[in-house]
Amino acid sequence: MSDPYTDFATRYGYQASERFKKILKVLMTEEQATIANLLPASVEDIAQKLNKKPDAIEVNLKDLFQKGVIFESSKGYKPARDIFQLHDATGSDMRSDDLWGRDLLDAWWDFSENELFKDIAKLAESFPRPASRVIPARASIDESAKVLPMEDINDVIDKSNRVAVVKCPCRRMAQKCDRPLEVCLQLNRGADYAIKRGSGREISKEEAKEILQLAAEGGLVHSVGNAPEVGHYICNCCPDCCIFMYPWLTYGGLEKGIAKSRFEARIDVESCSGCQDCVEQCPFGAIDMAKVAGHKKMKAHVNPEKCYGCGVCAVNCITDSIKLHEVRPPEHVTAQ
Repeated sequence: MSDPYTDFATRYGYQASERFKKILKVLMTEEQATIANLLPASVEDIAQKLNKKPDAIEVNLKDLFQKGVIFESSKGYKPARDIFQLHDATGSDMRSDDLWGRDLLDAWWDFSENELFKDIAKLAESFPRPASRVIPARASIDESAKVLPMEDINDVIDKSNRVAVVKCPCRRMAQKCDRPLEVCLQLNRGADYAIKRGSGREISKEEAKEILQLAAEGGLVHSVGNAPEVGHYICNCCPDCCIFMYPWLTYGGLEKGIAKSRFEARIDVESCSGCQDCVEQCPFGAIDMAKVAGHKKMKAHVNPEKCYGCGVCAVNCITDSIKLHEVRPPEHVTAQ
C-alpha cells in the first residue's frame, strides 16, 4: 500500500529518508499528505478522487497553505517547488512555535545536519553560475566608489512596492548563534505572500533599512538571488546556521554557490588599532593579523581570495579603518 509521506518526499528526492518523512509527519496528517500528492488539481477533482466533500478538501488545503507546505498559483494550489522553499516557508513562520513547538524545527535540523547539508555541498558543483550573490552593507562602502542600483541595498528597498520581515528559518532551526533573528526581508510578491499567510509582518521602508543595518552590525551577510535585479527576498546569513553558507563553508562549494560582490575590504594600517575584532567577525575567514613595516603592533590584513565584499568588518570596525573598494567591473553583476 502506498505511503503518502513517501510519495510526497519523492517530489524532493528524499523518499528513502526517514528524517525527512518525520518533518512531513509533523507538518501534515496522512489525509493532508494524500491531498497534497494530488496537486496541482482543482478542489472538485480532488474531492471526486478521494470521495470527500469539496468543503473538507478546501479546509485541508487552507491549512496546508497556512503551514507553508503548499502555495497559491494561477492554476490553484501547488506544493513547494523545491526542498529549500519548503524549508524556508515552514521554518520562518513567526507562529510556528505555537503550532509545533520545537518539534518541527528540531526535525528540520536533524535532517539538515545529517543529510541535507552534504547534498547541498555536492549540488554547488553542478551550478553553471553561483545561485546567490552578496550585497555589501551600505555603510561599509568607500565614498569614492560607484554603487550600482542592484547592489545598493537601500535603493533596492526604496524601489520595492511592499516589504515584510520574517524570522530566519536557519537560525531558528540551528540555534548555534545569538545573531539577530527577525531580519529576513520579503519584497513585493514575497511580502504579499508572507502578509497574507500571516507568517511575517509588514514593515515600512525605513524599518527595513534599520533592520539591514542591525543585521550587518550583528555580523550577518546580505544575500540575494544571483540576478541583476533583486527578486522577492533579501536574506541576512551567518556562517554557523545558514542552509547554504554553513554547508558550503564546512564541506566545500562556497565559490560556486555564492558570488562575491564587486567590492573588497581594504584596511588603513595607520588607523588600525590591531584589536582583532574584524578577524573574529569576518564570516568568510578572510582577515588575519600581520606584521607591517614601521609598526610595532600587528595589523589586520585582508586575504583578497577569501573576501566576499560583504562589509561586515567595515561596519563593525571601531576605528573606522576598513572600507570596501571596487575591485570588479559592473559586468560582474549586470552580466549574470
